[in-house]
Amino acid sequence: MKVVKRVFIVLAIILLIVLIVAVCIYKFVLQYPNLKENPTVGKWYRVTNNEMKTSEGGKYRALFRKGTENNVLVYFAGGGVSINEETARDDTYNTTEIFIDMLANVTMNMGGLASDVEGSPFKEWNMILFPYATGDFHAGTGEFKYIDKDGKEKILYHNGYVNYTETMKTVTELAGIEEPDSVVVTGYSAGGFAAALLSDDIFTNYFSDAKSKNVMVDASLLLHNDWHSIATDVWQTPKEISDKLTSNNLTLDCLRSLHEKYGDGIHLLFDCSTRDGDLAKVQNYFDTGVMDVDEERADIFQNILKDAIPQFKEAGVSLFIWDGVAWYDDPRNMTAHTIIATPAVWLPFEEQKQSVAGWLQDAINGDLKDYGLDLVNKEY
Repeated sequence: MKVVKRVFIVLAIILLIVLIVAVCIYKFVLQYPNLKENPTVGKWYRVTNNEMKTSEGGKYRALFRKGTENNVLVYFAGGGVSINEETARDDTYNTTEIFIDMLANVTMNMGGLASDVEGSPFKEWNMILFPYATGDFHAGTGEFKYIDKDGKEKILYHNGYVNYTETMKTVTELAGIEEPDSVVVTGYSAGGFAAALLSDDIFTNYFSDAKSKNVMVDASLLLHNDWHSIATDVWQTPKEISDKLTSNNLTLDCLRSLHEKYGDGIHLLFDCSTRDGDLAKVQNYFDTGVMDVDEERADIFQNILKDAIPQFKEAGVSLFIWDGVAWYDDPRNMTAHTIIATPAVWLPFEEQKQSVAGWLQDAINGDLKDYGLDLVNKEY
């Protein structure tokens, strides 16, 4: 019995040590201090206040890092979308910010654009990172009431625009960013839609004097006939933003509006894989009400992308189309969803002889090119 007791005591001590280490790692490594005036260069801070909240009403926190260069990367994370009661109930988007600082830390350290990787041209930039937890492409201000699976009335807080606005005001007030040389607004998936929706707001209200204005949308192409009503009635997006949504292509509407307003004074970029499995899946839901995907739906998405290319070109958008990265480990002919949060963003593709990061860096310097457009005609 004494041996058993000792074993239990040892195990209890080990468990306690593990818990203490885990708490310390979360507290001092994965969790960041609140942003203060004159922040330390190279240190990550979180930005939050009582107006900022997740879809469930919890505390929302954005992240900021002060750089040494007078440039800014505004980065919107992705995570799905809620457009009606069914999507609110079925949790097809990020509904909560459990361990949000941990999630942001993982995002920043996955090796993508926001990561502190060797040789990154953005390593010394100021960075504003928006985790995703509102289901509204970071663009809502409203409360969406719905009945959950247990028959209870709930509220989904589409608070993305409020979170974004409060963050931008706080950062610009405390971080000492004035008249940056270059600004890149980007995001992946739902965050790419956010980059398209919110770039004009960013360049109008916060960084109007930026010498190089750049918008890069990563893997954000979905057709829906009711984007305008979703934005106005479900998310309650500000009118000056929702009024831009006049067709079934939200991304095109926003980029076209940017081109019409800024002309050659802004660099617009869009990248996507040819048969994006996640986008094909959501497009199938929009078309049929079924959240599933197969190769036939991937064919449909490839044709949507093909048809969109000349429309993007007419709107002054530079394009990077790519394949060669499988959709997870699925054996079917579908391609990966998003690239900027992954190490693949730095790697040149064999077909294009260029990387997505290199394409972006050239665009920042005014060298705008297209890559991989012929891949939309490829038979898989």
